[in-house]
Order: sequence, then C-alpha cells, then structure tokens
Amino acid sequence: MSETVRTQLRVRASELVGRGWLNTGGKTLDLEALRGKIVLLDFWTFCCINCLHVLDELRPLEEKYSDILVTVGVHSPKFEHEADPVALASAVERYEIHHPVLDDPELATWKAYTARAWPTLVVVDPEGYIVAHLSGEGHADGLAVLLEELVAEHEAKGTLHRGDGPYVAPVPTSAPCASPARRPSWTTATTWWSIPATTVWWNFVLTLRRLSVSSAPEPRVTWMVRRKSRSSTSRRAWRCSRRRWLGSLATKQWSRTP
Repeated sequence: MSETVRTQLRVRASELVGRGWLNTGGKTLDLEALRGKIVLLDFWTFCCINCLHVLDELRPLEEKYSDILVTVGVHSPKFEHEADPVALASAVERYEIHHPVLDDPELATWKAYTARAWPTLVVVDPEGYIVAHLSGEGHADGLAVLLEELVAEHEAKGTLHRGDGPYVAPVPTSAPCASPARRPSWTTATTWWSIPATTVWWNFVLTLRRLSVSSAPEPRVTWMVRRKSRSSTSRRAWRCSRRRWLGSLATKQWSRTP
C-alpha cells in the first residue's frame, strides 16, 4: 500500500503562509523549525464532514508517533463564513484539535501545495521534501506504512529528531461557544417562538408526553429540543399528535351540532 501513497519525485515543500496560527502559543511556525520531524499537512475546512472524519482517522497516528510526527492543520475555507477567525477558533476547540492550525483564508498555502479537494493530506519528510500528496479520507493505513518507512530511512541517515512537538494547548476561556455543542444536549423553550435558531442538524422532537400545557391564564407550552439525526420516531410522533388534535376538533364540532 505504501507504493500507492509515496510519490516518486522529491519536491521541496513550500513555506506555510496564512493569517495566523492556533494552538502554538502565539508563535509562528515554519518548515525550517520543523526540520528533523515528519510533517503531515491536513488541508481542511470545518463545514466539511469528510474533513472531520480525517481528524478522527489521524488521532491514533498522532498518538503513536507523537515524538516524530507533527500534524499541521491548514484551514482553507470553502465558504465565506468559514473564513471568520472566531468561528475557526470555536471549531478547533469544539472538535478537540490538538495540533497546530494555520488560518489560510486567502488559500495561499492551499494553492502553493496544489490542493484540489477537501480534505487533502501532504506528507513532508524530515529533510523538507514532499513524499505523499493524498485527497479524501481513508488513508490511515497507508500513512501508517509510510511513516514506518520514513522512520527507518531517516534514522539510518541520522536526519530524524525525536522530541516534543510545537503544539501548545490554548488557554481555557469562559466565553460561550459560538456554535452548537458537539455532544447531544437538551434545551427547554417556554414558547414556540423562543426556540433557538440553530443549524439543520437540530431536530425538534415533539411527543405527547413532552407536550404539557399549564393551567395559567395564558397557555404555556413546553417544547423539548434535542440535537440528533432526523428519525422516523419524531415523524410518527408528529403524525400521532396531529391526528389526535384533528380528532378532538371533530368531537367538539360534533358536540355543538344541534
């Protein structure tokens, strides 16, 4: 599998250019400072589900090769709102990204590495040459084989340096998250118009047990909101409640008929 992953030509890697860095303690990284390490560039954007899959695929590799592998996320936005630095910082925290991230809103580094798809993975050897250029997800096994080859090759040459990477954990803040939480959670809204506006991933689950009307002068309806995938259970609940409501109206109308 390594033969399909590794490139045949040795091309010098371009410098990393962008608006700023996250998870570096305010420092600017360059490939010269990372010489002696295997560098894995992950070109991603936070609204791409395939990019999020790759983040999880890379975690075992980052843990196993933590002393010789440096993963650098290059956030190259596809849409305008993804270029917001506040939204990017929130996404890095939300998806628990524990490696340096370059903010590349102008796609400067994206173009320098001729990326064509989200996600794109580029492997740079300890001497600063590109040895792999991959698109899409599902390359974890091939990358593991390639890393073993690079470790053996550059340990023999004396060009591999072991040690800690440049990742610096961000300072925890008490500011509210700019987007919905990653974990499923429950939220209560007292009226239908106060239900929070969220992304399409939110699904309103209404059941008869969770629909309560108080005896106050103004009816108070409690809606339970849960973040989950759209399911047939919620659709059945809506249809059931609608049929019962229509049935109650028909009963009232019939009782009023002389």
